[in-house]
Amino acid sequence: MPYSVCHQYSDEQAERAMAHERWRHHLDYLITILGSSIASGVFIKFPYFCMRNGGGAYIIVFTIFTMLAAIPCVFLEMVIGQFSQGGLIKVWNLCPPFRGIGIGISISTWLYNCYYNVIFSWFLFYMFKSFSSILPWSNCDNSWNTPACISGETVASLTYPNTTNINEDSMSGGAVNFTNTSVPGMTAAEEFWRFHVLEITDGLDYLGTIRWPLAGCLACTYVFVYLCVFKGIKVSGKIVYVTVGIPYILVTVFLVRGCLLPGAMDGIYFYIYPQFQKLQDPSIWIEACSFSLFSMGVAMGYIITLSGHNKSNNNCFRDAIVVCFVDLLSTIFVGFSFFSIVGHVAFKSGVTVEEFESSGFNLGFIVFPEILTYLPLPQLWSVLTFVMLMALEIDSMVPTVDILVEAFGDIFPIVARRRRLVIAGILLSNFSIGIILVTQGGIYVLTLLDWYAYFPSLALYATLECVVVGWYYGTQRLEGNIEVMWGKSAPRFIMIAIRFICPVSLMVVFCYSLYSYRPPKYGDYIFPAWATGLGWAISSASILPFPVVFLWTVYRTPGTSLKERLGKSLKPNRHWHLQSAEDTPRDVPLESVTAFHDEKDDEDDDDRVQKDPKRALLSVDAQNAENES
Repeated sequence: MPYSVCHQYSDEQAERAMAHERWRHHLDYLITILGSSIASGVFIKFPYFCMRNGGGAYIIVFTIFTMLAAIPCVFLEMVIGQFSQGGLIKVWNLCPPFRGIGIGISISTWLYNCYYNVIFSWFLFYMFKSFSSILPWSNCDNSWNTPACISGETVASLTYPNTTNINEDSMSGGAVNFTNTSVPGMTAAEEFWRFHVLEITDGLDYLGTIRWPLAGCLACTYVFVYLCVFKGIKVSGKIVYVTVGIPYILVTVFLVRGCLLPGAMDGIYFYIYPQFQKLQDPSIWIEACSFSLFSMGVAMGYIITLSGHNKSNNNCFRDAIVVCFVDLLSTIFVGFSFFSIVGHVAFKSGVTVEEFESSGFNLGFIVFPEILTYLPLPQLWSVLTFVMLMALEIDSMVPTVDILVEAFGDIFPIVARRRRLVIAGILLSNFSIGIILVTQGGIYVLTLLDWYAYFPSLALYATLECVVVGWYYGTQRLEGNIEVMWGKSAPRFIMIAIRFICPVSLMVVFCYSLYSYRPPKYGDYIFPAWATGLGWAISSASILPFPVVFLWTVYRTPGTSLKERLGKSLKPNRHWHLQSAEDTPRDVPLESVTAFHDEKDDEDDDDRVQKDPKRALLSVDAQNAENES
């Protein structure tokens, strides 16, 4: 390739690198990663897994998989994200046919944003209601309650069915009218959730009207998110100090207060005592592996995108260790707080801790509010609880927007310079779908999105990610990238884990997710066949880009045979390089850093990289700048 063309190309890359944001402080990056990994899922999913899988036994297995699988996967994503200095699309220049993985994850993230912000608006609605003189879900004296409602003081068994009888005549149009009958045992908290917050219809066939209070909360949510992200990571990187710090403070307060209440020790004992017989069940191992990986956001785009804002000499191995262990300890700490309160409520209501086995929307919007009514000063604790849950939601909502913006910038660099317009377009598209989700039957649409947005693409792409980097790109190349970036080699165990332990673990999770698949349902409502078909269409939207891009890339690669085309296409292209040499360690000689300039040189470059693992790919412009200096 002529030098003038190389120079022109590298000038464009240098300009792109200068435009790419960097974290003002490294701690901003660590706190943001930590916030996105903890999120509200720790409160909504982790207690449920502990209850179902033997308390302390699940904690033991969860800890094992955090060390064996989560740390290597997080480290891998940090390295390739930091080396690429880009987003989900650009990072796959390391193996171009797999660029469809980045597109697929971006589509899943967009779908995730559509309904995740709605959950935040529900938390916001509950927080507003918490300022009432009497919590509206604590008694059955409200207009939406039925004669069969059970108040908190008379609950004999806190089980939470999701069924109710709705008058079929109400489907004729207008507002939905509910009959004065309900399933025996339905608590005041559940009736508040179903009949007041959602005003739920009897199925997906009739969505009803928009719940305007929820629509108002949703609009406030999107305005808040825009204000957090429109200035980039220089602002959002500081906001996370508040949104991550508040939950830690409140969890500590909950733990201290919970331990002073009678029955708290029963809940904590249930939490930490390992039921070792549970270890004989394969499901506990698979669920612990799945939660340890995906609670860290593996294959969800968080780590790759956020690591792209790092300086290229940052030590990713140290960061992976710190983030994973802090996440592990934080999750266990949250469990102590949760089970201390649950133990008190179980003691007061005369039931066992196991009766609170619930997850998802039930746990967040029925069990939590019910628990709060048993505490002294319930209004105060309710406000603090939903402020904490909203803070955790923000920690996940803000990075997802950055994921989409960076992915959009990788595909359309010129348009992406108008960052504020891109963000506004993304949020407006999410809001247009979100309006459907705050209708009276919107919970059914949201359940459908939640069921299929990441199934089975998340487990599939996580598996492919480890296979591609560990085998096609190769750990030797990866080690060379690592040595060029911060001048040290990664531990041998990490490379072994990336090649063997992580792919096998993720493949097991992927196969188990397919084996355990069941059609979507909300409570006892079974979705119709056409809705299940729509769900698979949603799932396919994030999976199809992978085979399409793979076949197109191989087809466009020059070669006389399919084998030759495939072999050439699987090698890193000339865009796979560090954006500048300014952050690389000084002890790495510049002559060991090369760039791919033409496809005919791929084989020679590949041989040089295999012989010298310190080789990496830097732009010609960066080399010239270094030589001139």
